[in-house]
Amino acid sequence: MRRFVILLATIVWSSSVWGQAVPHMRTRLLTSLTNTEIEQYLKRNDVIFIPIGNVEPHGGMPIDCEYVGPLASAMKAAEEVDGLVLPGLVYFFPDATVVGRGAVHVTPSEGLAYLKPIAKSLLRQGFRRQIYLSGHAPSFQTISPLVREIFDETHVPILYLEKGMRPPGMKFPFQMGGMASMASAHPNIESNAGTIGAYLIAGRLEDVPINLSQEVPVHPANPAVDDLFPVGVQSGAIGFYMTDPTDHGGPALPMTAEQRSDLAKKGAATIEAGVKAANLKEILQAMRDYDNFIQQSILPKYGWMFPGYTPQGQ
Repeated sequence: MRRFVILLATIVWSSSVWGQAVPHMRTRLLTSLTNTEIEQYLKRNDVIFIPIGNVEPHGGMPIDCEYVGPLASAMKAAEEVDGLVLPGLVYFFPDATVVGRGAVHVTPSEGLAYLKPIAKSLLRQGFRRQIYLSGHAPSFQTISPLVREIFDETHVPILYLEKGMRPPGMKFPFQMGGMASMASAHPNIESNAGTIGAYLIAGRLEDVPINLSQEVPVHPANPAVDDLFPVGVQSGAIGFYMTDPTDHGGPALPMTAEQRSDLAKKGAATIEAGVKAANLKEILQAMRDYDNFIQQSILPKYGWMFPGYTPQGQ
């Protein structure tokens, strides 16, 4: 009987949220809402997207582009599934680009220590479905431990969408360089369309500079790193440094205001397609189903073994 009630509640919740149009909101950014608007939202849903950034050199793009990318995806995702977005989490692990003086260096452990109280606060506030997004390959070193430790400490599953959301056949929803082997990852400005589109969605298109050009200084290559990366997970396999800041994102390339506008529209459409292809409604339902399973099956049976767990009613 108890399982039937849970199943019925899930069906009713699904039909009331997914069966109707997503309610219109003045904004989906948590920090731009009033407290009253947030409390009204929490009466019907509990979803929040948390884009995690970093600040580092990235060719001709602003140095926060790997934050604005997941921010744009989060904004579109929130519109898709009636969620909110927690903005402002910008300064996290940049990894090998610390050779550039535009990189703000925060270690993975420092970032984790900052994110944990935020995640717990959001849970207490009522945001039980927390989805973290990043567009920066080494972000997993910060966010993956967060997902595991929050689960062990609160027994609530939160989710990490590594590298955000993407349509079939596309590596990222916002094309962004990567490891040392990607020094020539941007042979033309077309490859920056997704990044520029993210700035359009975020309302910051004017931050993308035009008419820049840059010479790449002569510097040694680092082929040994490319040979070592495959033995592990991304830059978690071995620590490394870029040999020059231009190795990440390539050199700045000239671009007119008209080209920027055209690329922004193309890139924004790509991000929207990635969000549509991500099946977020199914992901959120799976999170709810799994949460119910943990609370109804795992904790009653094994909770006595988990540090800090107190059964309900005790």
